[in-house]
Amino acid sequence: MILRGLALRFSDFSSKKFREQRLRKALNYAAFEGDADEWLGKRLLAAFLLGLAAFLLVYNAYRLLGFLYFPEYEFPLSLPLGREPLVLIIPVIPLLASLLAGLACLALVLLLYFLHLYYLIEGRARMVEGVLPDFLLLVSSNINAGMTPFHSFQAAARPEFGPLSEEVRYAVSKSLGTTSFNQALSELSNRIKSDTLQGFVTFFSQAMKSGGRLSKLLESSAFDIRQTQELRKELQSSTKMYVIFVVFIVMVATPGLMAVSVQFLDMLQSIQSKTRNSAVNETGLGFLATSSELSSDFMSQTALLLLVGNALLASLFVGVLSMGKAKLGLKYFPGILLVSFLVFALARAFLAVVLPLP
Repeated sequence: MILRGLALRFSDFSSKKFREQRLRKALNYAAFEGDADEWLGKRLLAAFLLGLAAFLLVYNAYRLLGFLYFPEYEFPLSLPLGREPLVLIIPVIPLLASLLAGLACLALVLLLYFLHLYYLIEGRARMVEGVLPDFLLLVSSNINAGMTPFHSFQAAARPEFGPLSEEVRYAVSKSLGTTSFNQALSELSNRIKSDTLQGFVTFFSQAMKSGGRLSKLLESSAFDIRQTQELRKELQSSTKMYVIFVVFIVMVATPGLMAVSVQFLDMLQSIQSKTRNSAVNETGLGFLATSSELSSDFMSQTALLLLVGNALLASLFVGVLSMGKAKLGLKYFPGILLVSFLVFALARAFLAVVLPLP
């Protein structure tokens, strides 16, 4: 009860319109029947606690290990308490870093929660679209056998159809009350986020109102959906080489070239440090005596940042090519980033052995 009360308190930080419209609709798509306020509040509470933990971790690293210690940016604060004022030292840089770490952790946790919800919605939609042609053909066979549309859908709702059979059973049970079967069937699109299912439900509802050969309509709809799915699979297979090429460039070629650049800069700085104290005019290597403003540490950090950006863009691009939606490619981001960092580290170690510093 205490946890539920805290969750409801935290859910008040979001707008009521967002909870009642967008979030409730998304939870319906994910087949979540619980309270939307409680669902959101628990995740906001968890994100807040993890953000607070990140804030305390960074600040304790400053207090115990001297992390981000900049004495020139520490300011005294005098509080007139009692006879002698209380003087506090405010570390500006560590506090700002701790605050940014806490906010970043909070935002990341919320992003992961909503991405998980998004993947649940898309997963249910893809499962429904995969079995929808077979389901429609079975309904058509039942109608040809003499069943009414109501009993045809009821008999076709078999367990092997997964979420589709569950939603059809829900619509059938709802139509046994005050709601008509046509209206209950049209609400399928409110619980499964699929454009294919929504188009079929709208078309089938109009056909039931106007009359016609429903079995023929179901068969033609099933064949059209299956043909669309086959064309989509062919398109995905035709773009597979582009996906492989992009992944190879991001995970292997780019980290390797960045490792070569960093190793070249290390060698150049080593030569410059030795040449600076020698007879430059006699050797004719005056350009090597000029110190470079770029350091290898700066280049390494820049390379890591570029690898993060490349991994993010590549994952979005893979999602568009393979599944048609950029968000669906975000699940590849951790793997691409990990392999990129590993290749960069191995390439640096290999070049340090093959091309040692002079």
